[in-house]
Amino acid sequence: MALADIRRVRAPLGVLEIRVFLVQWDLVISHFPPMSFLTPQWLHLLWLGLIPVALYLFRRKAKRVRVSTLLFFRSLAREHQESAWLRRLKRLLSLLLTLLVILMAVLALGRPYREAGGEVPRSLVVMLDRSASMAAVDGEGMSRLEVAKGLLRERLKALPDNVITSLVVYDGKVEVAQSRSTNRRELLRLVNEVRVVPVEDKVDGALAVAKRLGALDAPSQIWHVSDRAAEGAVGDEDSKYRFVDVALKQGEAVNVGITAFQIRPAPMARNRYEAFVEVAASGSNAGLVQVTLETRLDGRPVQLRELEMAPGSSSRLVLPLDGGRGQRLEMEAKAKGDVLAWDNLVMSPLPEVRPLVVAWLAKEPDPFTELALSSLLAEERIQVLKGGEKDWPLKDKPDLYVFENWVPETWPTDRPALVLNPPTASGPVLARRLDLAVPHEAVRAVQPEHPLLFRVVNARVAVTQTTVLNVAETLETLWMAGNEPVLVAGEANGQRLVITAFQPSKSEQLALLPAFPLLVGNAIYWCVEGSGDAMGLRAKHTGGMAEVKPGEVKWQWWDGNEFGETMVEAKSGWLALDRVGLFEDGGGVMGSSLLLSARESEVPVAVAKESVIVEDGEKERWAVGGSWWAVLLWGVLGMLLLESWLFHREAVY
Repeated sequence: MALADIRRVRAPLGVLEIRVFLVQWDLVISHFPPMSFLTPQWLHLLWLGLIPVALYLFRRKAKRVRVSTLLFFRSLAREHQESAWLRRLKRLLSLLLTLLVILMAVLALGRPYREAGGEVPRSLVVMLDRSASMAAVDGEGMSRLEVAKGLLRERLKALPDNVITSLVVYDGKVEVAQSRSTNRRELLRLVNEVRVVPVEDKVDGALAVAKRLGALDAPSQIWHVSDRAAEGAVGDEDSKYRFVDVALKQGEAVNVGITAFQIRPAPMARNRYEAFVEVAASGSNAGLVQVTLETRLDGRPVQLRELEMAPGSSSRLVLPLDGGRGQRLEMEAKAKGDVLAWDNLVMSPLPEVRPLVVAWLAKEPDPFTELALSSLLAEERIQVLKGGEKDWPLKDKPDLYVFENWVPETWPTDRPALVLNPPTASGPVLARRLDLAVPHEAVRAVQPEHPLLFRVVNARVAVTQTTVLNVAETLETLWMAGNEPVLVAGEANGQRLVITAFQPSKSEQLALLPAFPLLVGNAIYWCVEGSGDAMGLRAKHTGGMAEVKPGEVKWQWWDGNEFGETMVEAKSGWLALDRVGLFEDGGGVMGSSLLLSARESEVPVAVAKESVIVEDGEKERWAVGGSWWAVLLWGVLGMLLLESWLFHREAVY
C-alpha cells in the first residue's frame, strides 16, 4: 500500500478519536455547574497581562562595563553558580507567577460564582422577628434575637453571591430594611443592627410583604426567623416558606406576665383608687410557679400578694390603694427563673381626675336617682347639669348623658349615655313602656364579674319593671328579672350605653340599699372610662402612637432591669410608643405605655430538636455554588509570597 493511501486511512481515524475525546470532555464538564460573574465589567483589565509579557520578550541586554578587578564578582559567581537553563526556567516561572497574580486579581474583581445545584432560588427574603418575646433569655443569658442573628450569619455566608436578598423586620409594624440587593456585607450589617422592641408581633402583614418581594424575583424562598411560626403559613409557586425556630427548649421557658391593667378612682370614696390587674402564667411552664405581685407608690412598697399559678392559668385581682394624685404606681410580678422581663411591670400615675360633667335630662326625675348623684357630688367626683326636654339639645357638651323617663327623638352619638327607664325607642335604645308595672322579688346576675356590678350585692335586690327592653346584638344582659332583662350594657357603633328597665322609687328595698348608688356610680365611670381626657389617665399599648404637645417629651422607661430617663422630640405632636414606661409632654399631661400582651407573655418553646433552613444535601449544594472571590484573593496573596520566596531567597543573577 502506498504511503498516501495509509495517510488517507489514518486521517479519518484521527478525527474520530478527537470527536470521541470531545464528547467525553463535554460529559465531564456537564457535571460541573457553569461559571458566571456578578461584575463582569472588570474583566477588561486582563489586558494588563500584556505588560509583563512585553517586558519578558523585550528585556534589555546586559552591558559590558570595565572594572578594576573581578575578585568580588568571582566570589558571587561561586555562591550562585547556576546553569543557563535553570536561570531561563526561573525567569519563565517568574513570568507565569506574575500572569497568575494579574489573572486571579482581575477574576476576584469580577466576583465569579458557579451556579449551584439543588433548589437554589433566584431570590431570598429574610423575615426577622424583633417583637417582645424575642427578648426571652436562655440559661446562658442569650436572647432569642441573639441566637437568630448568629444562625443567620452562619447561613448567609454559604449563600451564593448571585442570590438576590431582602430583609424584612417586624414587630407590630413591618419594615423593609433591605430590598432586592446582592450586597451581602450590607445585609449582615443590617441584621446586626436589629434590636428587640417591647411590642406585640403581627406576623401576617410581614408575611404578605415578604411574599410580594419574593414574587418580584421568582423562584424565591422566605426564611422566617422567629420563636413562633406564622399560623397556616404555606408557600406557593413563587415563594417557598421555611420557618427557622429559635424558641427556647422545653423546660427552659418559665414566664409570668401582667396582661391587663386599669386604675380608676374608687366610687363613693375620697383619695382612694382601685387597680385591676390580670397576671397570666405561660402555658409552656413546666409546673406550678410561685408569683409575688409587688405594688409600689413612688418606689415605696405598699402591698405584696403571693400567687401560685398553674401553666396557662391567669389570676385577676382588684387592689385598693390610698394615695395622692400624680404619684407613680408600679406593679411588678416576680417569679424565679422568669425569662421575659418586659411583661413583668406596669406603671402609671395615679389619675389626676377632674370632675366629670354629667348632663341629667329627666321627665319626672326620680328622687332616688337624685340621691345617688348627690352622693357623687359630695365627693367632688362629678358636676351635674340638670335639665329636661326643653333644654335639649345642649350647647355645652358634657362627658356623659343621663336620660331618665325620656329619650330624645334624634339620638346623640357623640357621648356615652346612661338611660334610666326609657318610655320609648330611640336610636340603639329599643324599649316600650308597660301599661302596668311588674314587681320582681329578686334579680339574677347574668354576668356578676362585669364592672357595672362591682361591689353591688345582688342577693337582696328587688325591682319593679316598668319597661320592656329588646336587647340589641352588641349589648349584653347583666340583670334578669324573671324572663325579662332589666339591666343591659355594651357598645353600639362605638358608643357605650347602660340601660335600665325599672324605676327606683317603685322598687321595693332597692332605694334603701347601697346597691343603686353603687350601680349608678359604676355605670358613670364605666361609660366614660374609654375617654382619657375624662378619666385624667392615658394608658396605651406599646407599638401605637400618642398625641402630645409638640416639643420635647420626657420618658421614664423600664428596660427590664432598671428605670431610665430620656428626652425625645415630638415635633409633629405624635409620640411613638416604642418602650415601656411613663411619658410627659411639655404641657404636663402624662400617659403610660404598657406591653399588656397575652400573646407575648405566652413564651413559645421549640417543637422540634432543631429547625433548619435547608436539608443537609441541599445545604451542601448551596455551599458548592457559593462565592469564589475570597478564594481568589487568598490565591493572589499565596502567589506573591511564593514569588518572594523564589526570587529573593533564591535570587537569580
